Amino acid sequence: MSGVDATEAPGLDADKDATADDDAQAVSKEPRSGLFRWRRSEPLLPEAGAGGAPLTAVIGVISFLAALALSALLFINTAANRWTSELQSEITVQIKGADPAEINAGAEVALEILRDTEGVFDVRRKSEQETAALLEPWLGEGNASQFLTIPALIEIKVTQEARNNLDTLRSRLAEAAPGASLDDHAGWHARLSSAARSGQALAFVVFLLVMGAACAISVFAARAGLAANHEIVSVLHLVGATDTFIASEVQRRFLVLGLRGSLAGLAAALAALALAAFAMRASSSASNFLPSFELSGWLAAWLLTVPIFTCCVTALTARLTVMNTLRKQY
Repeated sequence: MSGVDATEAPGLDADKDATADDDAQAVSKEPRSGLFRWRRSEPLLPEAGAGGAPLTAVIGVISFLAALALSALLFINTAANRWTSELQSEITVQIKGADPAEINAGAEVALEILRDTEGVFDVRRKSEQETAALLEPWLGEGNASQFLTIPALIEIKVTQEARNNLDTLRSRLAEAAPGASLDDHAGWHARLSSAARSGQALAFVVFLLVMGAACAISVFAARAGLAANHEIVSVLHLVGATDTFIASEVQRRFLVLGLRGSLAGLAAALAALALAAFAMRASSSASNFLPSFELSGWLAAWLLTVPIFTCCVTALTARLTVMNTLRKQY
């Protein structure tokens, strides 16, 4: 008996090990409960036809374009506000003349009038070098002071009451200094505001179009996923699964894909914006008439809304598409 037991012991141990393995596999196949239910080892609906890597790449491109459109909208808004505030608060007096002596004499008279005018609280005459630097982007470095008689420019800041009554100041300057002219930048302000509104509208329309493309892609991908997994969906209905349950599974899958793609697209957009900011800082010749662009913290915070919005759009669109398709087919 002892010999028989010794020979049968390995078989009994093997059977016990196999039974333990089967029990472990059965336990592993049981759905997790609680907070870890969503972390299945495999999705309920396979990725074939549901998008996978191609859908993730497309969502990444969409997120990239949406982030660029949103950054353009914010950049135009910031630049327009900075420009218009400067134009509204500052007024320029220009003194022309045949020679530098005549220009300097007219500038001194204009400065005395401006300092004695009520409502004018800041008067500053630009130097000849500063005035010539304003013309260098168009005429080249050193050409303005060498070949032209540069007029004198006086920057003043006035109160709103004085700004509303500039005709009197303009008449006094014209009588005292015939070569003096006052510019309140009203024309520039109107044109700049109109251009800013047009640019903001264009950026917003591009953002909406990109989100519309995300919706269309989600619709096509969801329908393709249902068509590719028609047998699985039929089996789920046979075992009692509702349309809401199936739509929730598809929504979860699209949410994960949308999060992957949108984060990748946001990272690419941030890299592109950083390169653009570096290029604008390097081109010092354009700093006199172009607004400065910086990848600040508030811009990055606004751009973080792009992945959230993209995920919501793709997931909700996929859910509604699945619900509508299942309602018609089953």
